[in-house]
Amino acid sequence: MNNKEYKFNPIAWSQQGSDQEVEIDKSVSSPSSSASRSSNLEEEVSNIAQEIVNRGIDITQGYHKWLHLGFALAEGLGENGRGLFHNLSSMSEQYNPSECDKQYTACLYSSNGGITIKTFFQMAKEANIDIREFSSKKDDSNRVCANSAIVPSANSANKEIKSTDLAVLDKGLSHVTLAQLAQTTRIVNKAYNFSSKLYIEDLDFLTRKIIELHGDDASKCDAQILGMLNAVGGLLGGVNGKPESRSGIYGLYDGRRVYAPVYNIVFSRAGNGKGMLSFCRHLLYPVKREMKRKYEEEKAEYDKAMAAWEIQNKKDRGQTPVEPVRQDPFMPGNSSASAVYRQMEANGGWGMIFETEADTVSAIIGTDYGNYSDLMRKAHHHEAISMSRVTEKIHIDIEEPRLGIFLTCTPGQLPALFPSFENGLGSRFLFYELPDEDVNFRNVFAMSATPLEDTYKQLGEEIMPLYHCLQSRVGRPIQFMLSDSQQKEFLDTYRETLREQFSMLGPGINAFVFRIALECFRYAMILTALRRLDQWKKQVDYTNPDIKPIFSDNEIGIVCDDRDFRTAMTIVDCLIFHSARVYATLAKEDDNPFDKKDITLSKEQKDIFDTLPEGECRTKDFIEICDKYGMSERTAKRILKDFCYTYRILVRIKHGVYRKLIRKEE
Repeated sequence: MNNKEYKFNPIAWSQQGSDQEVEIDKSVSSPSSSASRSSNLEEEVSNIAQEIVNRGIDITQGYHKWLHLGFALAEGLGENGRGLFHNLSSMSEQYNPSECDKQYTACLYSSNGGITIKTFFQMAKEANIDIREFSSKKDDSNRVCANSAIVPSANSANKEIKSTDLAVLDKGLSHVTLAQLAQTTRIVNKAYNFSSKLYIEDLDFLTRKIIELHGDDASKCDAQILGMLNAVGGLLGGVNGKPESRSGIYGLYDGRRVYAPVYNIVFSRAGNGKGMLSFCRHLLYPVKREMKRKYEEEKAEYDKAMAAWEIQNKKDRGQTPVEPVRQDPFMPGNSSASAVYRQMEANGGWGMIFETEADTVSAIIGTDYGNYSDLMRKAHHHEAISMSRVTEKIHIDIEEPRLGIFLTCTPGQLPALFPSFENGLGSRFLFYELPDEDVNFRNVFAMSATPLEDTYKQLGEEIMPLYHCLQSRVGRPIQFMLSDSQQKEFLDTYRETLREQFSMLGPGINAFVFRIALECFRYAMILTALRRLDQWKKQVDYTNPDIKPIFSDNEIGIVCDDRDFRTAMTIVDCLIFHSARVYATLAKEDDNPFDKKDITLSKEQKDIFDTLPEGECRTKDFIEICDKYGMSERTAKRILKDFCYTYRILVRIKHGVYRKLIRKEE
């Protein structure tokens, strides 16, 4: 290598192997000279580093990794890598800005032991970042197109901006450039959704398929994943049998037996694509068809027996044949509480309410509020429910109800669904807000030639072996468990979440956090069951009559896979923000930002917002800034809450870490 130097090409390396190098001319300057480095390399490193930060990944675990990261950035970017080193280091709980700064200076002026920028890309790859997505040559739909964007003039750059939708900014906050807005939008999308943070190779076949179908829009993909998990959770709830003959899968949580069904609400403005969620109902189509076929067979037998019974002499008739009940996994949202009780009893104690128009449910809650709300609240925790109708001589007792609920609605329909949060019904739901779409007529021909309802029905067929296997295990249910390390992380996470949300929203948020943690446990259970089905599908020979069962006869427990635990935690970490925002806006009926057309920040609030750093801000930093304005810690946390959940000018990245949020005027 006397006449040549070798420069690392991250894209070629990721495609051809970790040892790939690309030969270049001797005229290229030495690695330590950052000024002569390609701006493309700096952009790629910056984009990848931002992705690592958005996912909340700490790649600096251990002093040696931290040191190697510093050497890699110093060699590749020189002084320009200092900010990235701080951002990546801040993912660690041990982050100290002063020590971090000293370390990077030392890396700049010390021997790096042969470490190059290649080490950074290797660390990103080990963190499951696909660096090919961040090539500077790749067309990024999140960037502003130079030949179509209208760049504001120097005069227009200082114009004021108002948002009539989310009321983000008001007078006194300067207009930002389109490039800044584009970058902010990208940050928002990463912070408010979870599907872009999931590792595809870690997912089961069904979740991967949902991402394959809808992954071009992260928020819509999130909603479809939630709909899918809700449907599968309901299906798993349908195989648990009755207390005297339990089957299926369950977990022990806070000393109680817990099943898989969850409650979800996805909300957004009308015409924003919520209707796509109706396809998730088709995942249960095979079960619905099976129930219908069973009923028709039993009804035919009943009609035959009844006809034979009627032609007999009265003294010879014996007992009257019992008419079969019609089973159906779905209960219409406009059903009365009485009808829901009846259908759940017919199903053996379970059922699904899956409605894409929440008005049908809110209307019933409004007219039959006490009974219906009581049913939903008790069923969420599998508490016994009962109903008596003296005039109809009906008495129904369901000891362990398993009810799944999935609703979509507009923001304006939420108050009708939850006229009061005091009874606890609202805290039993996980909320997700679909952001408003850009002004764009989407490509309605972009989907595959196969209708989506057929695709989802086929996916439902692939779930049926799991349904039948668990259904058949009468007296031998499977207990779902978290490993010791998962339990520790689970408890540490939600203890911190409780402290964080309580400090901003007060004691009323406690019930939300407690139940959000429970839903995380349920999501982990659902994903673990799908994981086992996925493993079984890869191993069995469907042509073999002696197919190995999904669960062996002597198997009584299953431990959550770390991959599924991470997925569940990632999903719920995103839903915490969405659900807390609903609480913050609806728990107080006289302060409902969904009805507001504009929000005015006080001068102090604007000053505080302007003082916040452009990067990340931690809770203690926010309190220190407010202290300079003579505000107490309690007041600072109240303002932090308003910035996050009411005005939405800060976005929560992870526990105790926030970033400025600016949205385009709608």
